[in-house]
This record gives sequence, structure tokens and C-alpha cells, in this order.
Amino acid sequence: MTLKELQERQSWSLEQKIDHSLGTLEAFISRMGGIDKVYVSFSGGKDSTVLLHLARILYPDILAVFCNTGNEYPDIIRFVRQMQADGANIQFIRPKFTPRQVWEKYGFPLVSKEISQSIHEIRTNPNSPTSIKRLNNEQFALSKCWRFLITQKFNTCHKCCKVLKKAPFHKWEKDSGRSPILGVMASESQLREKDYIRHGGCNVFAGKGRSKSMSLSIWLEQDIWDYIAKCNLPIADIYHKGATRTGCMGCGFGAQFADDTRFRTLLREYPKCYDMVMNYTNNGVTFREALRKVLAVNRLYLPDEEPPTLFDFNN
Repeated sequence: MTLKELQERQSWSLEQKIDHSLGTLEAFISRMGGIDKVYVSFSGGKDSTVLLHLARILYPDILAVFCNTGNEYPDIIRFVRQMQADGANIQFIRPKFTPRQVWEKYGFPLVSKEISQSIHEIRTNPNSPTSIKRLNNEQFALSKCWRFLITQKFNTCHKCCKVLKKAPFHKWEKDSGRSPILGVMASESQLREKDYIRHGGCNVFAGKGRSKSMSLSIWLEQDIWDYIAKCNLPIADIYHKGATRTGCMGCGFGAQFADDTRFRTLLREYPKCYDMVMNYTNNGVTFREALRKVLAVNRLYLPDEEPPTLFDFNN
């Protein structure tokens, strides 16, 4: 598989992609030994909603598993429970720890997973070869604008997703003996693009490792929306309230961009949830204080801390 071949597949029509995804699903489930050996990893977001809809075309009773981390929008929980009430075979699981406990122990998710990991590793082991490279302005050096996070009282860390989401799913897979069907797309990041090319397709069959199917790999964001419109597919209400992503509602990854509206949406729709997240602490520092410093790099403000403008005075 090459990048050119992936890009060719990404240019297919929606109908071609639907056929391809159904084919990869059927092949994966057959290879695994039937629907009792697989499950759909279901987040309640639009991508996994499309994935579950496709899987249920072939296997109406296929199991979906939803991890309630305690950091989901209320709309997501309602949507998943409604799908369950409407007949979808959905099982709920939970992590061992709450988001508050994870952030207190490991640190805040800020800027991005990659940068948070770099900050964490430099703070933990500043003299390692990797840390030295990241501080010496080499190819993969840590951007100077984020280096102030190294010396802050609060920790910055990338581990919350692993603890709150990946660990519960991996434990459940081990206990159940089932392999996952994931709603990830190669277009979402360079890492996922490289993984698709390296694996040579949507399905990964491992001997003693983790077999998995990523049947939406060649889809693009617009394909998801087109499929939702084509099938008149219900999606979580939070999308109709301005949210463009439905990961953890308090996640700080990407919040430093001017066009990111997650905290504005959270404050408007769920002010109690907003206050709860802002008051999570690490080493005695609140998430509000930490996020305020990250936003200030790009001269941005939290939605309830924005300074007045001329329009405000005129009103």
C-alpha cells in the first residue's frame, strides 16, 4: 500500500466507500469467527454512529461497547441510551478512575497529545537523549512557545486518554476475547495515515497481537456528513448546538486555536459541567489557571473571561 493508493481510494464516490466498508467488515468478522468474536467501539460521535449503522446493515445484533468516562457531553449519554432503547445492542463500560482523579495524578491535557507527551517526558527525564533532542532545536524540537509549560507548578500530560478510554477497552477485550471494529479515518492525522499504509488496508490481523478493523479508514469528513444526510441518520444533539467534535468535553487538546469553540459551547449549554471541569486541579492549580496560560500564547481568553469590546459598551 502506498500514499498514492490511499489517496485514490479516498477519492472514490460515497457509494464505492460504502461497498468497500461493508466488504471489509464482512471479511473481518468472518476471519475472526463471527459476531461473537468482535465488537464495535462506539463513542456516540458521528463517525462511530456511521460505523455502527454500517455494521448493523450486515449484522443487526452486533455488539457495540460504549465507555462512559465521566467526561462525555450529556447529549452523548442521552443519545447512546436512546439508541440502546431503540434496539441497538450496546454495552456500557467504565474506567477505574474519574477524570478528576486522572488529571490530579498525571496532569492536564493541553495543546496536543504530542506536545503534552514531550512536556511530560522532559519534566520526568530531562537528560534522556529524546528530551535533549526536543530541547536542542532539532527536527522534532519542542516549539519554544510551549516550553514555559516545563517549569509550571502543574503537570501537562497525555495519559488521560489512555487511562480513561484505551485501558478499559483493552481490559474488556482481554476478558471477553473480542476484537474491535474502530471508527477511525486515515485523514484524521499523519499517524493514522502512516498506520493505514503500513497495515496495507482497513483490516489488521495479528497472530498473538490485537486484530482490529478500521472500516472507515478511506472515508473523509465530508463522507461522514453525506452518509448521515443520505440515510437520515440521527446523531447526538450536541452537534446541533455548535460542537464540531464530541470527545471528552473538558479536553484541552486543540483549545489554543482561535476557531475552536468547545468551551464556549460547553459554557453556553452546560455551565455546571463547565465549572466542574475548570475546577479540576493538579498540584493545587486549577485547570482554569492552566488553560488560561495556554490560551494567552495566542492572545485568546476563556469564554467567561473575555474582555469587553466596543460592541459591549454600545449595548
